[in-house]
Amino acid sequence: MNQGKIWLVVKPTVGLPLFLGGVTVIALAVHAAVLTNTAWYPAYYSGKAAVAAAAPKSAAATPAPVATAAAPADASTLVAKANTAKP
Repeated sequence: MNQGKIWLVVKPTVGLPLFLGGVTVIALAVHAAVLTNTAWYPAYYSGKAAVAAAAPKSAAATPAPVATAAAPADASTLVAKANTAKP
């Protein structure tokens, strides 16, 4: 602990409550700032459900389906091909 000598000047019974009180004040100030300066946080904080965006109605906006590859039958082949050489 490089700041250990502070306790030679300030008693821990005074310094620790001041430190923890300062952390509490800063945390409350940050939460209050986010709560008053954003539109989404008050709804999230009160537990209201988010409103989903409307789905596109045109066929051009609908994404194409994605093909997926089948998983290998034996997972040990993936481990055997892994690079295990040390740099």
